[in-house]
Amino acid sequence: MPFVVVEEKGTTSHYQLVGTEASIGRAPDNTIMLRDEKASRHHCVLELQPDKTWVLRDLKSRNGTFMRGDPVLESPIQYGETFQIGLAKLSLFSEESSAFETKNAMEAIPASARPGGTPFALGIAEALAGFVNAAAEDTPRAILDGAARFVGRLLPGVRVCIAVADDEGNARGRAFYNFISGTPTDELPGSFLSTANKLLSPRSRTQVRPRSANYPPCVYIPLKAGERVAGVLYVERESKEDELSETQVELLENAANLVAVLAGAAESRRNEEELAHKIENFESELQGIRRELEAKLDMQTAELTALRLEAEKREMPSWQHDYSEIIGKSAGMQEVFRMLDKITDLPVPVLILGEPGTGKELIARALHFNSSRAKTGRFVAENCAALPDTLFESELFGYVKGAFTGADRDKQGLFGLANGGTIFLDEIGEISPSMQAKLLRVIEEGEIRPIGGKQSKKVDFRLVCATNKDLADQVRKGLFRQDLYFRINVVTIKLPALRERKEDIAVLVDHFLKINAEQAGYPDIKMDRGVLRAMLNYNWPGNVRELENEVKKMVALSDGKKIDAALLSPQLRQMAEEETLSEAGGSLKDVVEGIEKRKILEAIERTKGNKSRAAEILGLSRLGLRKKMERYGLGE
Repeated sequence: MPFVVVEEKGTTSHYQLVGTEASIGRAPDNTIMLRDEKASRHHCVLELQPDKTWVLRDLKSRNGTFMRGDPVLESPIQYGETFQIGLAKLSLFSEESSAFETKNAMEAIPASARPGGTPFALGIAEALAGFVNAAAEDTPRAILDGAARFVGRLLPGVRVCIAVADDEGNARGRAFYNFISGTPTDELPGSFLSTANKLLSPRSRTQVRPRSANYPPCVYIPLKAGERVAGVLYVERESKEDELSETQVELLENAANLVAVLAGAAESRRNEEELAHKIENFESELQGIRRELEAKLDMQTAELTALRLEAEKREMPSWQHDYSEIIGKSAGMQEVFRMLDKITDLPVPVLILGEPGTGKELIARALHFNSSRAKTGRFVAENCAALPDTLFESELFGYVKGAFTGADRDKQGLFGLANGGTIFLDEIGEISPSMQAKLLRVIEEGEIRPIGGKQSKKVDFRLVCATNKDLADQVRKGLFRQDLYFRINVVTIKLPALRERKEDIAVLVDHFLKINAEQAGYPDIKMDRGVLRAMLNYNWPGNVRELENEVKKMVALSDGKKIDAALLSPQLRQMAEEETLSEAGGSLKDVVEGIEKRKILEAIERTKGNKSRAAEILGLSRLGLRKKMERYGLGE
């Protein structure tokens, strides 16, 4: 491995070049730290090129970098060449060069020197710079490497190895400084491991070995931390000819106290990392166990739901007619079925009241198909809100050929098609006053006259109407004929909103999930209990229709295995997250804020954006509602 020999102020040191760049200057974070006053903090760099050659580049230093007496900004440099910074001379050598064994290595502290002397202060400054990377990286490896670099710079002209005990209690070299090859363990003495293992004993002492034929003089120092030995500090002379003096050994023993502390810190950092890794694995395992328990709980919940439904089915009263197409086990729906049983075959008009999506047409169909009229006539349905006045009359009463432009044939109206059967007029409250008068005549006389026709025709039909409006209020306001209201409102069936029959939600979800899963090819799809809980708590302004569309959407967007809260619509997802937060031990403040936000959204939706009315429902002032909306980022 290439290295640089530095001759400065009567001392010689060498530095290995690791990597593709070596920085040179007075700052401690340089690869090579100089003491010459003319050296800038970051003076120059040596850069390794792709062809394995080196280039010297000056970093705009104040006093310049010189080669062969000339200042250089950037120049190739060959092995064996020297460049100069102030009075410091630096030479580049290859790993094969004999110059690696420096002959003028600075003695750490001569016998005559005392701490506070200039050589000692300079040596300490350079040695302490070895901790720059350790402080930046804060890893066990960086801490031990910094300790090895500190000892090596404290006593120039030596190689350093720090060995610590592995899991089996054997010494293993973990940090090296100033060794030549990429495998420094091969350069250690053959007796290194056996000697280091003996020094791991609490009663061990420093061992100084003189030079031998094969190895330079060296010292083994146990790194004692309290009652135990954290490792072994090994230091050998770079030159086989120089011995280690008593002063130098004493210096190394004192430095070993700091190294022992650092070795303990490295061990603690390693234990901390291992503990963090174990905690991470434990949390992962715990998460897996939690998912398994949730899956088991979901399965048990499904089984209990099935058993409950079966029990409810056995306890349900027996009806005269078949209402299997209408899902409803709640008391409100049972009352509807009781009413249907009474009026199914009565020849009286029926008015069905209920919010949008409550299933008014399903009730009308049940009235027809359970009655004797199912054998003699058809069930004809029309949404009055979807027909303009120009088409309403022709659709209901029909027309004769030539009655108007484009009437190229006779057309039978809906009342004619419903002859002998049932006609269902949905959204009856939406028709205009003029059409109300014509409809009243048909109901009173039981006959229709097609547009353009000269004769009336008798029709036998059962009239079933539906609306989500308050027709009595419409009559008071003059928007709906009172006589027509009395004609269609002979028997009234009021359908409960889904929020009033929440015990039916789980059954409806199960029904819609089964249908849509079969259509999508997902026979084994499951639903998180948090999703179902959110559905049970939601008010469903769109009623059963909204619930059906929600389930259909979630199945379509799922992976075919599981439906979780992420697939819910925003207002429902927030409720599911609140449930999850509550289960996970979320703070009372978070849960309350989530509920407050949801209630505000529901009120705004219910009043179609009327903030004054929404504030009244919530028991707030309009200003108070506006401040809460701003706080929760609900905007307009």
